[in-house]
This record gives sequence, structure tokens and C-alpha cells, in this order.
Amino acid sequence: MNHRHAEPRPLPVIQAGRGPHDAASADFGRRMEEFYRRVDEAIAAHRPVCINRGACCRFGQAGHRLYVTDAELAYFLERQSPSGLRPVGAADACPYQEGGQCTARAHRPLGCRIYFCDPASRSWQGPEYERRHAELVRIGQESGLEYRYREWLAALREGPTGCIGDSTAARGTSSQTLTA
Repeated sequence: MNHRHAEPRPLPVIQAGRGPHDAASADFGRRMEEFYRRVDEAIAAHRPVCINRGACCRFGQAGHRLYVTDAELAYFLERQSPSGLRPVGAADACPYQEGGQCTARAHRPLGCRIYFCDPASRSWQGPEYERRHAELVRIGQESGLEYRYREWLAALREGPTGCIGDSTAARGTSSQTLTA
């Protein structure tokens, strides 16, 4: 799949931690929950093993990057409580990883769910990711989100800039920029 990297535009959905604001965003939330449920079931069927307890979350050390769609970012920010939002520091690591544990596990992005450094996982990860990514694009488009695919830490640094329903409310205290 060809992933294009677009210039940043305002995120079309979300007021961090406030939950759905209207029927459209409630439907988006339900669709994302169902999507991640199916993803988690498919991954569990492969029986992957986590052998490095969070090493993959230290992107610079692991030698890779996590990319997310705006649909994933919108869902993450909507589900993460305002008090749970964390600044992105200078370290090249996910701010939600602590001591080998994900503190935002329930609403983590697709790449976090699929990636395992277990060598036995390599045969299914790419095809599974591409198939599920196509579903994410479709959910986003059907929910009125423009497609963007961007690096996780950069997306978090940009912070939420819009909200379904009340676009002025998103500019209040719950819509901070996530930088240290």
C-alpha cells in the first residue's frame, strides 16, 4: 500500500478525554472499538510472544518508527482522559510506556498491537497490518476524516486541534499541545 505523508492540517476530530459529542462521533467510537476488538482477536490467534517488554516503545533504540492514521489518533485522544495525556519529551520513546508496560493499552494504535519483535511473528505482521490499515482508512473516510499517515510522536506533539460537534471547546484546557 502506498502511504503518503501530507503536510499537517488541523485534526478533524477530538476533544481530548471528553468522549463523543454527537451521534457521528459516537458511531466513530463504536466502529473503532469493534475494529480493535477484531484486530486483537486476529493477533491472539497467532499467539505472538513479547520478549522485550516495551523495548519497541523506545523507537530510537529499536530502530523503527510508529505511524498512525488520523482515525487512530482521534480515537486515542478521545479515549485518553485529559489527566492521562502526557507530554512528548526529548527521548525518542512513547510517553505512554512505563517500566515495560503500556499505560494506554486499551486504545493504543494498530502498530502497537501488531508489532512483536518475536521472530516467529514476522511472517504475518506485514500482511495483517496492510489489511487492517485499509480498514482504518475506510472507517476514517466513512466518518468524514481526511486521510493522513504520520509519525506517532510528531502527531502527539501537534496535539488535538479540532473536535466533532463543538470546535471552540477543543481549544480549551483539554486540548493542549503535547510537548515537554
